[in-house]
Amino acid sequence: MLAGASGHASAVAVDVNVATQSQLVSVRGIGPRTAQIIIDERRRAGPFESFEDLSDRVKGIGPSKASRLQDAGLTVGRRYFVVPEPADVADHAKKRK
Repeated sequence: MLAGASGHASAVAVDVNVATQSQLVSVRGIGPRTAQIIIDERRRAGPFESFEDLSDRVKGIGPSKASRLQDAGLTVGRRYFVVPEPADVADHAKKRK
């Protein structure tokens, strides 16, 4: 049997914090309902910090399933955007002159 013949093979990593429902469903072990729950929870409480956070916040994903999802290509990316304080921006502009 060829790898990926099941229809759930993940050719690339799928980041739980930015993936669409169809991208989440492409990960073996995530169906449409779980994908929607993940997206709803992400919208409600923000990005997932870790696989432990994912299993704590999403019903039906316990620690062992979270580990299997990680093996199947699911990742938990961390995307932090730091908004500088106005004084920091002014100081940076002065230094560039």
